[in-house]
This record gives sequence, C-alpha cells and structure tokens, in this order.
Amino acid sequence: MLRALRDFNIPKIPANDLPIFYGLLGDLFPNINPPRKRELDFEKIMNEITVESGLFPEDSFILKVV
Repeated sequence: MLRALRDFNIPKIPANDLPIFYGLLGDLFPNINPPRKRELDFEKIMNEITVESGLFPEDSFILKVV
C-alpha cells in the first residue's frame, strides 16, 4: 500500500510539497520504506527518447514519465 501511494503520487506533487507528503506517509507507515519498483529497460528507453527529443534526462523527469 505504501509503495503504491508513494510511487503513483510523487510524480504529481510539486517539489516544495514533497516534505509534507513524506511526513504524511511516515505518520501512516512508520519505519517502513520499501524500495521503488523499477523497470530498468523502460527507464533506459525513456532516457534515449528524451535525449533524441532534445531534452535532458534528469532523474526527476524520468521518474515522472515512468
């Protein structure tokens, strides 16, 4: 449940509101921090497409896309 809430909502939340969101998650799920499930092949393809499009493949941008 924590992973779903975190991974699906973080890309939609402005950076200045992330500490509040993390605080809420910490209150609901104390001492739990599962790793993000990653699709490395998909992330690699997104990096390539981003560069081909003339954009910069920053981690935060790729996270929002993925």
